[in-house]
Amino acid sequence: MPSPTLTLAPIVRPHVPGKVVHTRHAGVWDGGNLQSSAIRQMLDASITQLTGIDDARAAWSALFAPDERIALKVNTIAGSAYWTHVPLAMAVAESLQDAGIPAEQIIIFDRSSSELQETGYTLNTDGPGVRCYGTDRAYTGGWALLDRDIAISDVLLSCDALINIPLLKVHGTSGISFAPKNHYGTFDQPGRYHGNIEQALGALNALDAIRDRTRLIIGDALNICTYNWNDATTSDSILMSFDSVAHDTVGLQLFTAAREASGGNATTTQRKATAWLQYAAELGLGENNLEAIDKVEVNLA
Repeated sequence: MPSPTLTLAPIVRPHVPGKVVHTRHAGVWDGGNLQSSAIRQMLDASITQLTGIDDARAAWSALFAPDERIALKVNTIAGSAYWTHVPLAMAVAESLQDAGIPAEQIIIFDRSSSELQETGYTLNTDGPGVRCYGTDRAYTGGWALLDRDIAISDVLLSCDALINIPLLKVHGTSGISFAPKNHYGTFDQPGRYHGNIEQALGALNALDAIRDRTRLIIGDALNICTYNWNDATTSDSILMSFDSVAHDTVGLQLFTAAREASGGNATTTQRKATAWLQYAAELGLGENNLEAIDKVEVNLA
């Protein structure tokens, strides 16, 4: 079957490939608690730097229209002690609402409602406010990934635009799990695509259902899982980009620095991640050459 037709909003969407904004905030953590006001400051600073639009509300409005349904893809996978932080996802939803998007048209999702709930998200399938629920085995077919038929989340397919909000983690097969890898929670057969992950990550993200909906990537590096998914380094960063390959190339830098700061070695991680980043770049998904990436550093107090 053909992929569903997208209804795109008649608005300006600044798109700068190869640009990544790295924003830090020294006060984002208060002890073990994230400060929502600091996260909003980080998002505001990032969106204005990325788009070149001085007013944050206007910048969000330039990317999303009030009549669009917007999916926020988070990472709440079981078997981990760290996930996309709830305050970050909610701050993104608040920014969208401030830009005129009704709360009910914003959907925080991952592969299952139970995983979302267990990691601190409040489920809301049809009540007032921001919606939050899992795909829960509701997938639609019509796509092929490396010559095998797959199906994609009905939650994503029901939306016009996607904001990808992954957490920076180590991964035994792909080196790191960040923006492209976050979509292993968006289709129905992720377990079949680890042995060929060097091609699968790029090919998955090149599918029109994902590529054409992806409007923004906001990388959660407030914690970085450098050795396993049950331990993390506390950090103070988010990344923002339109370019998932450039985003993860900078993410690999952050991961490497965090791993080496703890006395570890990131050579194997770099080798694994570099392979699929190169393939994704060859597919035209983004820029993987650090020298060609426009990395903007923002430091907030």
